[in-house]
Amino acid sequence: MKFIIGFILLFMSIFNVTGQEMVMDHSHMPINVPTNAKIPALSLHLSKDAMSGYNLTLQLQRYELMPPPEGFSMADLMSAAISPSSGFIEGHAHLYINGVKIQRIYGENIHLPDSLFKSSVNTISVTLNNHGHMYWVAKDKKVVATLYVDQDKTPFVTYIFESFPIKKINQ
Repeated sequence: MKFIIGFILLFMSIFNVTGQEMVMDHSHMPINVPTNAKIPALSLHLSKDAMSGYNLTLQLQRYELMPPPEGFSMADLMSAAISPSSGFIEGHAHLYINGVKIQRIYGENIHLPDSLFKSSVNTISVTLNNHGHMYWVAKDKKVVATLYVDQDKTPFVTYIFESFPIKKINQ
């Protein structure tokens, strides 16, 4: 009997079927910002949508947000792409809500429907990633921004974490 219970617990831990909230996807690998590129900055702004849900705006500096180019090899996608015109690294972003990867982001504005949120505190995290989905790292820190949101409080954003926040001009 102990063997069966042990096997069931092992199976549940391997396949994450315990019913507990999923944790952030850590299957993606890090990639260092090249020394010849400036460190990107990321901040998030969240506002309530007039109809429903929220509108999330990515505020970026020193980063070219775009989908992967067509015709690139896997080796090209996994390496650091630097824009020849700006000198900034290129890539996309990943959106996580409550630790669950929701989607890739190729633009600065995204609508988040109410259905993505639970009652009480929620987290919205965005990472910057290269075209091969590796997350950018600088100074041994992941380039990430996270908002803690409680829909029942005013203001509803209760805490902000930004590993490399944008520098506000004229403030």
